[in-house]
Amino acid sequence: MPPSHGQKSCYRNPTVGLNSAVNASSTPTLIFHSYGSGGPQFRLAADGSNILHLESAGANSARNPNPYGGGQNSYFKKLHIDGELSVDKNVGIGVANPQNKLDVNGTVHSKEVKVDMSGWSDFVFKKEYSLPTLEQVEKHIREKGHLEHIPSEHEVLQNGISLGEMNSKLLQKIEELTLYIIEQDKINQKQSDEIVFLKQRLKRIEKVTNSK
Repeated sequence: MPPSHGQKSCYRNPTVGLNSAVNASSTPTLIFHSYGSGGPQFRLAADGSNILHLESAGANSARNPNPYGGGQNSYFKKLHIDGELSVDKNVGIGVANPQNKLDVNGTVHSKEVKVDMSGWSDFVFKKEYSLPTLEQVEKHIREKGHLEHIPSEHEVLQNGISLGEMNSKLLQKIEELTLYIIEQDKINQKQSDEIVFLKQRLKRIEKVTNSK
């Protein structure tokens, strides 16, 4: 039996309806239907989809188009959760059918992003690593149009990039460049020593020649 005037209403038929307004309908149209005039609505669809709708309330109580009757309305603009939120399946923000744990159609602003990795690129510094020669690097660039182990522009535009994997690949190239620079520095130092030696030899030759 419905409660008296001024009390909240609860109906079971076999759906459940909660209403903070007076003279509430005793025939809720959803499995769970909470409706208050001017307040929020909670709707659990009875069509087998198990979708929970959070909507702003008004004279027209459901979003259009909708199977429950009513006219145009809008979902909540903000949702605040003071605690933990656990989601078993995928979540989409601006994405109708998310294919990953979190799909976002837009910019993600964060103080920090932590990516778990199963490996890193320090193998470049191991003795057994075969550093490509610059001739091999040049040949690959000329034939493929991009660095080896780095995805091409076409692949990136089609598939995007994985932050962890890409950072690892970029670090690999940085470490290879570091080895090239070290090797080039050794060559430069050797050439510098040879130049000093040749200058000293030239001075000795000039001194002997001028003394004659």
